[in-house]
Amino acid sequence: MNVRLILGGIDDMHDLETANALLESGQTDEGVKVLQDILKKGDDHEQFGVASIYQQFGFLDEAEKVYDALIKRFPNESELILQLSELLIDKNEESRAINYLQRIHPLDENYLSAQVMLADLYQMEGLNEVAEHKLIAALKLSPHQHVLILALGELYLATGEASKAVDCLMEVKDDPELVGQNINLKLAEALSLSGNFEAALQEYEKGLKQEKTLDALFGYAVTAMRVHDHKKAIKALETLKNMDPGYSTLYHVLAEAYEHEGQFDQALETVEAGLEQDEYNERLYESAGRLAAKTHQNKKAVEYFKKCLERNPENMAALTQLVELYVQDEDYDTVISLLSTLEIDDPMLLWFLATAYNQTDELTKAAELYETCHRHFASNPDFLQEYGEFLREIGKMKEGLVLLEQAAKLSPENQDLAAFVERIRQDEHE
Repeated sequence: MNVRLILGGIDDMHDLETANALLESGQTDEGVKVLQDILKKGDDHEQFGVASIYQQFGFLDEAEKVYDALIKRFPNESELILQLSELLIDKNEESRAINYLQRIHPLDENYLSAQVMLADLYQMEGLNEVAEHKLIAALKLSPHQHVLILALGELYLATGEASKAVDCLMEVKDDPELVGQNINLKLAEALSLSGNFEAALQEYEKGLKQEKTLDALFGYAVTAMRVHDHKKAIKALETLKNMDPGYSTLYHVLAEAYEHEGQFDQALETVEAGLEQDEYNERLYESAGRLAAKTHQNKKAVEYFKKCLERNPENMAALTQLVELYVQDEDYDTVISLLSTLEIDDPMLLWFLATAYNQTDELTKAAELYETCHRHFASNPDFLQEYGEFLREIGKMKEGLVLLEQAAKLSPENQDLAAFVERIRQDEHE
């Protein structure tokens, strides 16, 4: 559509609203031309407006040139300094922004805004103590300014000082002038970090009615998990997943919630959906393997554990669970192939390897490993029974019987073992 027909001719487009409308509608060249015309003829107020529009639409270098020209004429104009500082932050020139903000006098109406911006900048630079000092100093000048207390609470929250954050945020949470800040969500996070989970859930619920953000839904779900309210966690995380399936950290927590509810198939489906979003996530592969094994899908479990180990060969939990599956399938050769070349100090893996050597008649190697494992599993009736039977098979009858008797005492419900031990005793007395 021809812009001239709507607006009466390009030469008449000498106002900021027209330029803004053109840029919003995607007519960039026309909008920029209008702004350039205003710069040639406009007064200081209009030039400030041009710079603001440049900044709004991402023409940062052009905006900075206009701000620089204005600030030379009005070096102490705080509104101008704030705008230029925001632009410099957008350009990742934090040091220059700090220099400008430090110009604003404590008696200036924008001084408090400048201190909040400075605190944010110092925090971005990792200077948390300097940021805190700035805000506390400003509070001494204006002790009841809620915007400063809020900024201090946010700083404490970001630096992990949860209890201090709670104190600040509680003080300002009912301020109607700060309603757009959704302090309930910030307070909920602080309460959760400080271990006050029930109160955190209440604040999350208030804040989420006002605004459903991705991080807030995740925080709410994690907090619900802490008080074992898995249904709330599931509801929040399913909402989050629908809003942004790419929020990959949700899947592990959601699967855990389904697992706690006994919905193992749904938990596995959730982890598999997560892997579609993040195919390199070692933790999800481990969970997928464990859940597949739990739902008796051993072949699938083996594949997931293998993929997990491809990403991190030092994941002992995944390796142990993979080897356990091979032992269950009596695939002892694979167990030996997998473990014999590794330097293993994990007792469970050593036990599995001992079992594999025992079952493949490499008895000397099995004996060494059983002996190594013994002190770790001295109270484990299954190990004691297996080791006891092994010792008797290699001719160490008395030593084997001692272990079998210990195993029988530790598991009195095992009637077959008790009967076996009794038969051995009777045979020895005959």
